[in-house]
Amino acid sequence: MTRYKQMLASFTKFDREHPEVWRLFSRYTFDRLRRGYKHYSADAVMHRVRWETGAGDPSKKDGFKINNNHVAFYARKFHEMFPQHVGFFRNRIQTARDRISFDGLAEI
Repeated sequence: MTRYKQMLASFTKFDREHPEVWRLFSRYTFDRLRRGYKHYSADAVMHRVRWETGAGDPSKKDGFKINNNHVAFYARKFHEMFPQHVGFFRNRIQTARDRISFDGLAEI
């Protein structure tokens, strides 16, 4: 298994379990678009999501954390769902596509 597939599986599971994160991520992204931004940081959007949801707050009984690896997947999901805004987030090439995961080392 590649590291990319491992991260994608983790993101997919998290996204399914916490749909509120996607709703906030897209809402805050559209807020930036309405304000006239041509490009913006997916990390900055996710920091606002974290703040608004209390993600990672240990005082919350049902608290959860948002993995930094998920941010790029949310940015790509936004571009996929709203193709008219492709390029709003500047995505890097995902180098993990070709790397074997640590779990995959046992398969060799």
